[in-house]
Amino acid sequence: MNEKIKNIVEKFNFEGNPVNIVENSQGNINSTYMITLDNNQKFLIQKINSYVFKEPYVVMRNIDLVTEHIKKKLRENKDTTHKTLNIIKTKDNQNLFTYINGDGEKEYYRAYEFIDNCISYNNFDECKISKEKAAYNAGKCFGFFHKLLSDFPTSMLVDTIPDFHNTPKRFNDLLMSIENNITNRAFRHSIEIIDLISKIKECSIIWDSLGKNIPVRVTHNDTKLNNILMDKDTNEGVAVIDLDTVMKGSVLFDIGDGIRSACSNSFEDELDPNKIFLNLEITKSYLNGYLEEMGPYLEKDEITYIGLSIKTLTYELVLRFLTDYINGDIYFKIKYPEHNKDRFMNQYILLNDINKKMEEIDEYVNTLYKKQKNNQYIKK
Repeated sequence: MNEKIKNIVEKFNFEGNPVNIVENSQGNINSTYMITLDNNQKFLIQKINSYVFKEPYVVMRNIDLVTEHIKKKLRENKDTTHKTLNIIKTKDNQNLFTYINGDGEKEYYRAYEFIDNCISYNNFDECKISKEKAAYNAGKCFGFFHKLLSDFPTSMLVDTIPDFHNTPKRFNDLLMSIENNITNRAFRHSIEIIDLISKIKECSIIWDSLGKNIPVRVTHNDTKLNNILMDKDTNEGVAVIDLDTVMKGSVLFDIGDGIRSACSNSFEDELDPNKIFLNLEITKSYLNGYLEEMGPYLEKDEITYIGLSIKTLTYELVLRFLTDYINGDIYFKIKYPEHNKDRFMNQYILLNDINKKMEEIDEYVNTLYKKQKNNQYIKK
């Protein structure tokens, strides 16, 4: 048994003693351990990556506020099907335990209840049900998450990663990397860069409209499929997890990135251009589920810009991969020297495919919205 983690477990308010500690190696940022107590209860202990999250106590305050709001809504609705993260406090009633390691550095640990009988998937192929039904369930789960938080006072949240979806800033970061050109890679993709410059005005609309005709709401900011816990038996969404990046922003950020990551046909480093495209049928299923939950709460311009959100969030990732490639691969972990270049080209191909399908996506959203409104899903 990991003696260090065992000692850290003892700092939390658990009713029982650890009999098994297993590290979960799936996460890319935080270190996670599954803890089983002698009363058969299970919990998670996580070490927060304080390089990524500079203020762990601020992160935990955001999570605490949001999860308590969700719990309150679930109780009011007598909803026992859905869950949210449940923070276990330390014995001195804190959200975090601060551990001083052998080098005198601070390490930050938190604990959550383990949500049982659930599973997370990396893609829809892993699900037991059809891709379309799984996409519907995923969209519905994120829509439900946004719905529960639709009346949350966003001024209470702190931006743990400022300008995370500031598309104009991401674009300026690319221009700066081109100007510095420290790796001599900048002009290997001049055609693509010229095209990206031509798209910045359109892809800045959502950010520039935030707080004006697009309302500021609670956003998750990492809406990958594997951040949904699904019921092992039904594959229906139970909880949205990994709330470290929960901040204020536009739900369009979450919709766009959720569809970009889950409904594209390939992973982000696929090299065969014939395999890189947005699956429209799965996208429509995702939107159907999302709007069924969140549709009544969206403003007109949020509906109008759903298609643009998919394009914008893909554009943003193109900028980020290309910027990191030009800067010498200092942000994203790479497995081989040209990995970020391949990621950039993959998302660039996806971006152009989405651009061709925007009109059909917009038509589908408008038709679906009107249909749900006529069915009295929309209460305005």
